Amino acid sequence: MKKSTTWLLTAALLTGMLSCAGQKDESDLKFRAGWELVWEDDFDKGLNEIEWSKIPKGKLHMNRYASTHDALYLSQEGNLVLRALPNSVSNKAMPYFTGGITRKGLNAGDVTRIEVKVRVNPAEGATHYLSLLPTDGSENVSIDFMEHYGMDEFVYQSVTSEYTTTQGMAENPPSSSLVGVNPMQYRIYGVEKYPDSLVFFVDDIRTRKYPRILTDMPGQFPFDDQVFDLFFGIRLNKDTDPEQLPADMLIDWVRVYEPKVGEEE
Repeated sequence: MKKSTTWLLTAALLTGMLSCAGQKDESDLKFRAGWELVWEDDFDKGLNEIEWSKIPKGKLHMNRYASTHDALYLSQEGNLVLRALPNSVSNKAMPYFTGGITRKGLNAGDVTRIEVKVRVNPAEGATHYLSLLPTDGSENVSIDFMEHYGMDEFVYQSVTSEYTTTQGMAENPPSSSLVGVNPMQYRIYGVEKYPDSLVFFVDDIRTRKYPRILTDMPGQFPFDDQVFDLFFGIRLNKDTDPEQLPADMLIDWVRVYEPKVGEEE
């Protein structure tokens, strides 16, 4: 989940195309033509810790301030609220605490559609993310179908692989794009995974496609060969001003689909 030095701006005009979503819309449709709902979580009863795990503290940027403290996982008006807070209860080395959740997301070889409806309360130095990371912990591989940095009024959708990092091929094909939407309003961020491509969406509008291409360079499209887990949360820069916090991510729901089989045309 690294921000590339260059970004594709092809979707910047979406600001005027997408509907206002500052408040929860109870009319969200679960039906998707050609897709069948496999599972969903609307978080109406808070965090189901049988299905989800809180992200534990680790050595990655994503989880170096992670904590399982209940204050970081709130239930509010049908949302699961993940929080990033300054450390005001301890004199230990961690200056902040961040909340995040994870569960199994994609199987190798499966065609899958994932949608998440969220909005953010931003803070300078905070990054909100909706990501898919390999279950086996492979480095330099990620599918980030929403990343929001600081006080930006737009989001990024991107992929990371050996090809885009070690091989230095982040622009052939473009691995990142900026999407001009206001993330402080409710948005539906989605990704579809196929054997030969990843397709990204915001509010049902297709924003970009990352294809498998013919190349002798290794690691260009590892996304169909591995099992991926979902990771949602907030990460902080080490120099984040505690006065800027809290930062929040409000998750309304998560839905996962598979292709509908045997549908009559």
